[in-house]
Amino acid sequence: MTNPPANAADVFRQFGLEATGFWRSITVPPPDYAILPGAKLKDAFEQLGGVYLAFARFLLWRADLLGVEYLNALRRIRHVVPPLSRHKFAALLRRELGDTGDELVRQMEDKPVWSTLSRTAYLSWHEGRLVVVQVAREPIPDSALDEFESGIRFLGHPDVSRVTAPRILREFRQWLRQAESSALERSYLEALGRSRGETLVDYPTLIPGITTDHVLCWPWVEGEPVSSLVRRGSVDTVTQVAMAVLEQYCSLSIVDADLQPDAMVMPTNGKRLAIRRIDRPLSVPPPSVNLGMKYIAAVLEGDASLTVQTLLAMAVGQSSANLESDLLNLMSGIEPELKVRSSYPGSAAAFESNWRALAKLDVTRDRPLYLDCLHRNLIAIGYWTADAVSAGGKANDTIAEAQWPVVSRILRVNASRFLNAAVLREWSVGLGLVTVGAMREANRLAEEVRENNLTLEVEMPAADVDPLRAGSGRGGNTVRRSLLGGCLLIVLLVSLRWGSALHQPAATLMMAAALAALVGLFWLVAKIG
Repeated sequence: MTNPPANAADVFRQFGLEATGFWRSITVPPPDYAILPGAKLKDAFEQLGGVYLAFARFLLWRADLLGVEYLNALRRIRHVVPPLSRHKFAALLRRELGDTGDELVRQMEDKPVWSTLSRTAYLSWHEGRLVVVQVAREPIPDSALDEFESGIRFLGHPDVSRVTAPRILREFRQWLRQAESSALERSYLEALGRSRGETLVDYPTLIPGITTDHVLCWPWVEGEPVSSLVRRGSVDTVTQVAMAVLEQYCSLSIVDADLQPDAMVMPTNGKRLAIRRIDRPLSVPPPSVNLGMKYIAAVLEGDASLTVQTLLAMAVGQSSANLESDLLNLMSGIEPELKVRSSYPGSAAAFESNWRALAKLDVTRDRPLYLDCLHRNLIAIGYWTADAVSAGGKANDTIAEAQWPVVSRILRVNASRFLNAAVLREWSVGLGLVTVGAMREANRLAEEVRENNLTLEVEMPAADVDPLRAGSGRGGNTVRRSLLGGCLLIVLLVSLRWGSALHQPAATLMMAAALAALVGLFWLVAKIG
């Protein structure tokens, strides 16, 4: 799968990426010195191939390890993985599915619909509909990974030396192995299938009759890939991707550890984002979901103290005064990574700075993979937003905009739990995401109402329309719902923020008001939906 370590040393030396000693640093630069360092790293990985290309995929969007120039170079690598041969593919289908497998093989298209490091998939027909038929590839042998780790240590240039740290190489192995089991992927997809129709985006729905632990089949979704939409300037599409990332973490307790724009499409007959595949689904421990929600809310609100506390709790399992002080100092000292001629969202920049500061913190414990993958996805959204804006889209903070639909879904799904006043107080005050989202939504509703009021002042009803009914159409409903939603949010926030600090019976009255406001919000969300 990879070249021997000696060859890796030669390649890194060829591109000037080996360790730079004192005497080397004062010699005359090589002829290719003008080549950007990111391009050199990209070319070196492409020349080495094999596991090095997988490592390049792992490093994509890793702003905690690499600078902007390197990230932009690595995203230009074409990850072409030869597919599993049709003969082996067909043999596996026949073994797993018998006669049904034969039928799928006969109707299978000539070329694979995707071929990744861990999966090969073809399109075929089943019961009159086009379906994806996917199988797992053989795992990369440990011996190949051992050779890679020996070779990558020759990558000693100061700009990139952090990627060879033992913790990063351990994390790379975990990331790589995460996608090996089809049975594990099946369990994730079955769990997502039970939430079908409730999620903000659509996920693959397995077809039971032709799905096993080794062969996964689901209906094909026709549509335009996110990568194409981004090139056409669709910032709204990137917002939907951000919604998917936040919903996966906050509501579904998973992270896509290899988020790819060509794995997501906007269906030709719908307005909801559809996920064609999840390459590396990674579960998030339940306690970390709540911490993650607090962390996301704190970053979006600009609460540095809560950001530090929650980030440390997720990263190292504890938060002490010394660690908080150290991380806060590192955050304040991090200079923003400049994106030249790029409209990079402020929220993505904040997550990036936090991630870079965390990487500088002197702790011995390994960070959990899900935390790095969450940051990785949020950074990717920042870059895709910048790409869409550069292509002509309207500048927008896509991560901040995506949070409110996620908050609404959390409220709907957990409605029965919120009947308990203690649970309600914990979710809205402790977690913070509902509160922050509600405040932003209240501001948005206020702006909308003001704009609608200005419009209503200049729009006169037609002569044959009853003036008393002129505001009863869709526009009037929008205004009334906006006003009602804003009032309910304010009541909910005021009651939860200050109700618990009051003495009885005022505290009970405030909690009753909060519950009533929450019920009203559920009704309003249901009516809007």
